[in-house]
Amino acid sequence: MTDPSVTAVIEKVDMVLRSYFLSPASKPQLTTPDEAHEALRGLKVSKAPGLNGIPKRALKHLPKRVVSLLAHIFNVVLRTHHYPQTWKHARVISILKPGKDPALPSSFWPISLLDTIGKLF
Repeated sequence: MTDPSVTAVIEKVDMVLRSYFLSPASKPQLTTPDEAHEALRGLKVSKAPGLNGIPKRALKHLPKRVVSLLAHIFNVVLRTHHYPQTWKHARVISILKPGKDPALPSSFWPISLLDTIGKLF
């Protein structure tokens, strides 16, 4: 036999979850091409590119039409709540710390190179 207090908790959790899933989702704050352009202008060109290999210097010189398409992609991500799988991957490189033994794993700094467009998002 189930304890009545457990049953009450289960019913309350069920009610709260049902209410949560039936309530309308808040509308995301969408981005504009101007905001995307500003974000592109703020990229540091000295940083290494991620997996896609696109240099940040190239992204800074995109034509307005491409920046508009980029803003559209960002808005689709916001509306669908689907973060692209390729933006979730990183290339990890190791950099030896000065004066450390290269035979020890703790002698290295791990550096993650993330997708540039994903970071821009």
